[in-house]
Amino acid sequence: MREILEHCVAMDTLAEQTYASMAAVCDDPELAETLRVMSREEGSHVAWWRDLLRAWEEGLLPDVVNDTAGLAARLESLELELRQLLPSDFTDCEPQAMLALAARIEFFMIDPIFGELIDLTEPGRAEQRHQAYDRHLQRLVEAIERHYAGDTLPAFLASILSRTWRDNLRLAVFATRDPLTGIHNRRALDTHLPQWAAWSARYGRPLAVLLVDVDRFKELNDEHGHAAGDAALEAIAQGVSRAIRASDLVVRYGGDEFAVIAPETDADEYCLLTDRILQTVRAIELIGPDGTRLSLSVSIGGVVAADDAGSLPRSIDRLLATADQGLYSAKQAGRDRAADPIVLGRTGT
Repeated sequence: MREILEHCVAMDTLAEQTYASMAAVCDDPELAETLRVMSREEGSHVAWWRDLLRAWEEGLLPDVVNDTAGLAARLESLELELRQLLPSDFTDCEPQAMLALAARIEFFMIDPIFGELIDLTEPGRAEQRHQAYDRHLQRLVEAIERHYAGDTLPAFLASILSRTWRDNLRLAVFATRDPLTGIHNRRALDTHLPQWAAWSARYGRPLAVLLVDVDRFKELNDEHGHAAGDAALEAIAQGVSRAIRASDLVVRYGGDEFAVIAPETDADEYCLLTDRILQTVRAIELIGPDGTRLSLSVSIGGVVAADDAGSLPRSIDRLLATADQGLYSAKQAGRDRAADPIVLGRTGT
C-alpha cells in the first residue's frame, strides 16, 4: 500500500511542478494564471495522498487493495510514461504546446485507477475529491477552448478529455454504487469489511459494524406504493450518510437494510453513532402521495470487534451474523431503537 500511495504522491507532485514551471515562462497572462491555479490544485491533490500515506503509516488505514503488486506495477508504468513525456526546459514552450502538454498530463491523471483508490481509501470524502478534480479538469478544458475554435481538433480533444473523465466516474459508480440510493453497494462492503477487520485485529483498534433496518417497510409499500417506498429508502440512505463520520462507510446491504462500517469505534462511540442515526431518520420530512407526512424510523443492531493487537481477524460472516442478532433484539424490543453493541474481544465474548 505504501508503494501505491507513494506513486500517487510522485505523479501529482510532478504535475504540480510542471504547471508551475510553465506558468513562470508563459507569455500569455491569462494562460499563465490558469497554469498557476492548476499547480496549486495539484498541490492540494498531493496533500490528499500524503494524508492517506500518513494514515497508513500510523495504522489508521487498511490495505484496501486486493492486488497490491499489480496496482503498484500499473502506477509505476504510468509514472514512467509521464516522466518521459515532460521536457527538461519549458523556456521555448509556446502557449499551444503548453496546453497540449497539460492535456496529456491530465489524460494520465483521469485513469480510473485514481478514482477507484479515492473511493476505496476515503469513501466518506470521495464525492468531494471527485468534484474538486472535475473543477480542475474543466479549468484546462476551458483554457483550450479559449485558444482554439470549437471545430478544431484541439477543441474536440478537450471535449473528449472531459467526457472520458465523466465516463470513467460513471463506470466506477455502476460497479460500486447502488443505483436507487446512490450509496455504496454490497460489492463495496465485501471489499472494505475484510480489510478493516484485518486492520482491527492487526493493530488492536476497535471496529464497529452496524445493520440498520427500515421499520415496517412492507407496510409502507403496501399502503403508499412502491414509489413512496423507494423515496423512503433514498431519504434514509442520505440521512444515515449525514449521520456517520467521513471515515465510516454506509452501504445498501439488502432491500430495506443498510450496513455501516465504523473504524475506531468502541462501545461508547457506537452508542453515540446509533443515536445520531436514529435522530436523523426520525427528523426526515417525507411526504406521501396523499400529501401526508410519512413517519420513518429504523432499528439498529451492531457488533464491536475489540481484539488485542496481533489477533486473528474476525470472520466477516461472524461480524455480520452478530450484528444481525443485535438487530433482531432491537426489533423485538419495539423497533425505532438501537440494541446495545455486542462486543467481541478483550471486553466481551
